Amino acid sequence: MIVTTGGRYNEITLQKAKDIAGRYELEFIMRKKRSVKELKERYDDDILVVGNDELSISTISNDGSVKYHPNFSMVRAKRLLNNEHDALVEAAELKAGMSFLDCTMGLGADSVIAAMTVGPAGQVTALEHSFILYLLTKEGLVSYNANNDSINRAMRSVEALYVNHEEYLKRLPDNSFDIVYFDPMFGEEISNSQSLRTITSVTDTETLSEIAIEEAKRVASKKVVLKDHFRSSRFEQFGFKQQIRKTSKVHYGVISTNVQVD
Repeated sequence: MIVTTGGRYNEITLQKAKDIAGRYELEFIMRKKRSVKELKERYDDDILVVGNDELSISTISNDGSVKYHPNFSMVRAKRLLNNEHDALVEAAELKAGMSFLDCTMGLGADSVIAAMTVGPAGQVTALEHSFILYLLTKEGLVSYNANNDSINRAMRSVEALYVNHEEYLKRLPDNSFDIVYFDPMFGEEISNSQSLRTITSVTDTETLSEIAIEEAKRVASKKVVLKDHFRSSRFEQFGFKQQIRKTSKVHYGVISTNVQVD
């Protein structure tokens, strides 16, 4: 992957682009008024564009670009601040001080909601096996300004890791997180979900395995939670109790582990 700046940039943005390239051991290239398409053709590689206010990646296999944006999580976050309900929080029974392992980070929306709920005394770790999404989301979480201190603090508190979730789960001790969470790519399209359509081309295609679920049940001291399309066979396949939401195509499934830890 090549790192460059937006077409118009300032010294702060230039340094930020160079810093990102250095941290991830990527090559930095000056833009020199060239288009992203020209850069992809010249270097035959994906291009990370660091703009003044946003990050985006244009892949070699796709003409479009994937931008970091917290999307609907901002609406959900503001609802939480107004003491309104959130489906994930209710399904996982998340509370302040709890630990939450997001095995399928994506653009990090659910991790941000979890971080807001568990607060500074809690812990949110998010795993992503697509390097493109990992880099985009990790950098977005530390730099995006939501214009709200509570949301910004939650975003900064998420620990993002570039790793395969099954392998990571195998290395964890028993009962090391209260909640283990999966939000795999849906088998059926949610037509009004722009964020899902946007990231499909760069998302790792690994699916949930029986091994991952068994490891999750060992690691989670309270619950394993699955978010999926309401018609998904994975709820029954892996033994999740599906929570019916009549007004939504997205349902949650729960496996209660109910381990009491002294």
